[in-house]
Amino acid sequence: MDTVAEHCRVGPDDGLLIRWPTPLRHGERVVLRHGSSGEVRAEALSGDRRSVTLAVAGLATGAWELLLGADRPLVTDDPGFSLDGLRAYAASARHRAARVVRLPDGRAVLDVREVTPHAEVETVHPRDGEIEIGGRLAYAGPRPGDARLVAVARDGDDTAGWHVRLDGTEFRVCLDVRAFAACEPHLWDLWLDAGDVHARLATFLDDSPGKRGTLSYPRQVTASGDREMSVRPYYTLKDELSIACHRVDAAP
Repeated sequence: MDTVAEHCRVGPDDGLLIRWPTPLRHGERVVLRHGSSGEVRAEALSGDRRSVTLAVAGLATGAWELLLGADRPLVTDDPGFSLDGLRAYAASARHRAARVVRLPDGRAVLDVREVTPHAEVETVHPRDGEIEIGGRLAYAGPRPGDARLVAVARDGDDTAGWHVRLDGTEFRVCLDVRAFAACEPHLWDLWLDAGDVHARLATFLDDSPGKRGTLSYPRQVTASGDREMSVRPYYTLKDELSIACHRVDAAP
């Protein structure tokens, strides 16, 4: 059986680095084979026969098998990612993203997919009449200048906006719950506008899909005229961050 790779990850430079604890045999090659088209890319091991780096920029979207030689699956015990690594990878402007996926039997597959910029949410703190949100732009690169968070009512024409502190790709903003309560009850979708980027607030990079029903935030109650309104952040079925605003006597 071939030696199990101890490292198998795509770095921010779009290089797939694979490393083994001991040298492999002379003449060994790593092969990438596209699942649907059959296209093949191959690279010989480095001089010590313990590592190889394959350029993955420009590869077609879809699943690429990782093989040793023509037909032996490349096996690894590396999960293929870390949260810090995913954040570093998403810090650059990209239209496609590549990531190693380890199958249950240990086989490594390279997944290449189309991506669009989004605002990766990392912290949400509802308190003291505000909702503080922090995160970073993903797949857009640093955006100099001012940015703005825009809340758009899903079932109407109402909007609300806040200035955003943007440091490179990192952002932080505090939303006043009274801005939501002042309007009719709505579900609000959140967007970050930075230059020519219109990015939906979402949490995708933590590798934990399905937040709705498993992650919830407390509501805040605020007065608006003669009524009390409940304002609460929540995740949609697509793991996008939105705001629910309802009358207290009607809030679910």
